[in-house]
Amino acid sequence: MGFVWRWADIVQNPKWKGLTWGLLPLHSSGITACTYHLFYNGIPVLVPLQAFLTFVGNTTAMYATYRIAISNGWVPPWSENESATMENVDKNDVDELVVVNDSPSLIGFEDLGNALANDNDYTFILKLFFGCAIGSYVIKYGETLFDFPLEANLSLAIAVIFIPTLLNVYKWYRRSSDATFDGWF
Repeated sequence: MGFVWRWADIVQNPKWKGLTWGLLPLHSSGITACTYHLFYNGIPVLVPLQAFLTFVGNTTAMYATYRIAISNGWVPPWSENESATMENVDKNDVDELVVVNDSPSLIGFEDLGNALANDNDYTFILKLFFGCAIGSYVIKYGETLFDFPLEANLSLAIAVIFIPTLLNVYKWYRRSSDATFDGWF
């Protein structure tokens, strides 16, 4: 979501920021899936909640991408206005991109791309593979090292899902209203 937000500033098209908002339900859907497994699949009501959040997220992301396409000159096939098609746009009229100065420190995980930008394809693939392999191993077998102290509790599960979601929404709300706000971490 941070990449999309930054891209909106680079191409000077605020419709891209709408995609960040459209992706929030999908983020919550992922948190719901992790929470379901966190409680050892003991709260079955989380499965339809995740399905609902995925549906809403796919719908909002689709609408946001539609808005981006329209703002870039795309004309739907059902539209009668054929004079505004992309073929009629002069390639020399395309504005130059504006480079946004970024802080060298990581502000959040969305800025991880800056840290990996200097990698070539092979080192990136190796880092991705080993990072996924180590992360998967820790998640699968790390639970045997700890006795999870909480039983399946719907109220706690809802809190685990919606507190990070609300914090994420608040973060993007603050970025919407204050361009200098980068986040808390």
